[in-house]
Amino acid sequence: MLFAGTSGFSYSTWKGAFYPSTLAGSKMLRYYAERLNGVELNGSFYRTPPESTLLNWAAETPPGFRFCMKANRGLTYSAETFDRVGLARIFTERIAVLGPRLGPVLLQFPPVRQKNLALLDSLLTALGRPAAAEFRHESWFDDETFRVIREHAGALVVTDEEKWPRAPVVDLGAVAYFRLRRGYTNASLQPWVEQVRSAAATHEEVHVYFKHDRSSPALARRLLRLAAREPVRR
Repeated sequence: MLFAGTSGFSYSTWKGAFYPSTLAGSKMLRYYAERLNGVELNGSFYRTPPESTLLNWAAETPPGFRFCMKANRGLTYSAETFDRVGLARIFTERIAVLGPRLGPVLLQFPPVRQKNLALLDSLLTALGRPAAAEFRHESWFDDETFRVIREHAGALVVTDEEKWPRAPVVDLGAVAYFRLRRGYTNASLQPWVEQVRSAAATHEEVHVYFKHDRSSPALARRLLRLAAREPVRR
């Protein structure tokens, strides 16, 4: 199954481009979920939404929709003495109310965080659910890292961003995860359409999320249509 969308959905600057100009903010998610089937939520990197908000999100989206929550920054950006394992367990417990709509957790490692297999293994164990690991230092890109991710039924995030090294496309299990962070023309998007289509043929779930720009919802809808060969809902 292919899931595609953007990083976030609640942007007033998208009115007139994606959302109708008069659409209330409280109706944005429902409108979004009628046109795209996944969203990556970066707000949880700073603060986990309250249970009431998560339950409302679940109620406003169809069963086939997926929320990919970005793990709290304390898990990967904190000092060595911080209780990362405890925070990971709390984070997982809180977001579990999304039920079957919960996609893989996005676990982002900063560029200063070099390869640390013990840390990676402890976090994936504590989360206790599929996670997509995004590494911003190339020291992580080796077979040892891939083995740990595979053991936890996770995914290696492939990020298209000028500032960060791009992970290799490696088949580690049932889930593939792409973050497309640039502006794309039809021509420059096409190689990613082919890559995503190829991943969809060999994975149970493929997630693709674009940067939070005004043009991104249209790009995500185009990719859904072309890669999945399914009509986009209007």
